[in-house]
Amino acid sequence: CVQDDEFTARLMNIYKQVLKEGIAQPINFMLTRSDYMLHANESDDSKLSLKQVEFNTIAVGSSGTSSIVPNLHRYVLQELGIADNRAHEKIIDNNCADSFAEGMVTAWKLYGNERAVIMFVVSTDDYNVCDQRHLEYAIKKLNPLINIIRCTLAEIADNSTLGDDKTFYYEKQDVAIAYYRSGYAPSSYPSEKEWDARLLVERSRCIKAPNIASHIAGVKKIQQVLAGPGVLESLLSDKSAIERIRSTFVGLYSLEGECGKKAFDMAIKNPEKFVLKPPREGGGNNFFGEEIRTVLNSVEHSDDYSSFILMERIFPPVTTNCIVRALSSDEGPEKVVNELGIFGYYL
Repeated sequence: CVQDDEFTARLMNIYKQVLKEGIAQPINFMLTRSDYMLHANESDDSKLSLKQVEFNTIAVGSSGTSSIVPNLHRYVLQELGIADNRAHEKIIDNNCADSFAEGMVTAWKLYGNERAVIMFVVSTDDYNVCDQRHLEYAIKKLNPLINIIRCTLAEIADNSTLGDDKTFYYEKQDVAIAYYRSGYAPSSYPSEKEWDARLLVERSRCIKAPNIASHIAGVKKIQQVLAGPGVLESLLSDKSAIERIRSTFVGLYSLEGECGKKAFDMAIKNPEKFVLKPPREGGGNNFFGEEIRTVLNSVEHSDDYSSFILMERIFPPVTTNCIVRALSSDEGPEKVVNELGIFGYYL
């Protein structure tokens, strides 16, 4: 996987350099989201089970906006004149932004400097700014004295230094937490400057959300390896927990070696039953149906596909809903599927 994907290889190089130099900050902090869909049984679509799509460890989005959606739904029902209490009771509260903020404040306290700032590492003209702001407000609600700054990787490269004790200073401000809302895709690193900034942060003693190791742990290849025979058993002792977790897995296959050849043939024969996933985050990168045949046939006699994984396709129930889009005049219901994201933090 690493040798065949330049982006992942560069992340691994940073990890190896930090490991060789010595990890300056032992605190491991992650804000995560595990995504699931309902899967309809092939022989009986009334039998539904929850299946995991992926586990996100970096730049997890929608904690802020998800927290206010329940009130939006209640407002819409009110505007439609639906006063049925049972309908309103079905809309449950969502406190994921408060949970993320709790994790942030706890990590900030563990850093041990009340004057240190929390840094949101963002993209230029970040379209997720509203989502990020809600998390910022939730942090401020818990502790109004915490100073939060926003900057890009390029700005970090231009305005940051490391102290002799590896304290990370941005414009002479001690940084307690570097929270990545960028840095998860090759487009986040248009030049060597951005890579230099990422290395500087990882070498420092600030708390990273996530650190480079946890970032790499979220790549698709790791998801496939964790689903392999005996892997969960090597990590967990609770048999009941192992069974519950494994019940959410669909088939995940490597395209390397002899087993990879079998997976390759399965995908070519029945592409409609699978999803081909490259080692990328952020959505919009996967291949479906005939696209799978096209991609695999184009790289059949090379190693270019070894960083991909093959995943059994989840077939969720299709419902209808109205989609609100910016700058669009589309009206009427459309066919949609639902995804469940479970937010959490690890510290």
